[in-house]
Amino acid sequence: MSNIIKARALRKYFDGDRIKALDGIDLDIADGEFVAIMGPSGSGKSTLLNMLGGLDHPDSGCLSVAGQDLMAGRDLTSYRARTVGFVFQLHNLIPAQTALENVILPMFESRLGARERRRQALDLIELVGLGKRAQGYPPQLSGGERQRVAIARALANSPRIILADEPTGSLDSKSGDMIMDLLTDIWGEGKKTLVIVTHEESVGRRAKRIVRMLDGRVV
Repeated sequence: MSNIIKARALRKYFDGDRIKALDGIDLDIADGEFVAIMGPSGSGKSTLLNMLGGLDHPDSGCLSVAGQDLMAGRDLTSYRARTVGFVFQLHNLIPAQTALENVILPMFESRLGARERRRQALDLIELVGLGKRAQGYPPQLSGGERQRVAIARALANSPRIILADEPTGSLDSKSGDMIMDLLTDIWGEGKKTLVIVTHEESVGRRAKRIVRMLDGRVV
C-alpha cells in the first residue's frame, strides 16, 4: 500500500524561533489508513494536523500529501477544498445558516450546479442521520448533532483524507461514542484515509495505528 502522506524533518517555530512546535517530524501514513495522533497538550499534535491540511506552513522540511508538494508555496485553496476534509473540535458551523446550507458551502468550490449541490448535501445529511434536521440552525442542534453536520460538511467534496482535531473533545461520552462510530463507519466503507488528533485513549484505540508525540517529536 502506497503512502498518501509523507513528512520528513518537519519543523515549525512560534514566537520567532523560541518555541519549537514541530522539531523534526518524520511520518508516513498509508493510503486508506486510520491513524490517531496522541500526546499531551503542547506536544504539537494540532500543529502537525494543520500542516497536513494546508492550514499552516512548515518552516522547513518536506511534506507531500496525495502527491502534492505542500512546501512549494502555491495557493492551497484548491487542495484544502478537494483533497482534505476537516472536522474541528468546536465544529465551526455558521450559526445563521441551516445544517443543509453549511454542508452545501464547500461545494461552491466544485463545478456542480445548484440542484446537484443540494441533492448531494441532502444525501450527506441523511448519511450522518440528520435527515429530519436539515433545516435546523446550529444553535437549535445538540453538540453531537452539530458535530455530525460538521462531518457531513467535511465529506462535501469527496475528499481522500479526513482530518479530525479532537472531534469528541467538547462532547459527553455518549455523543463522543456516536461520533467515533460514524467516523469509523465512513472510514471502513469509503476507504478514506482518516487522521484523528486526540488526547483520549478510548478514541485512540479505535485507530489502526497510534502515533505518539512529545515536545514536537514523534516518540
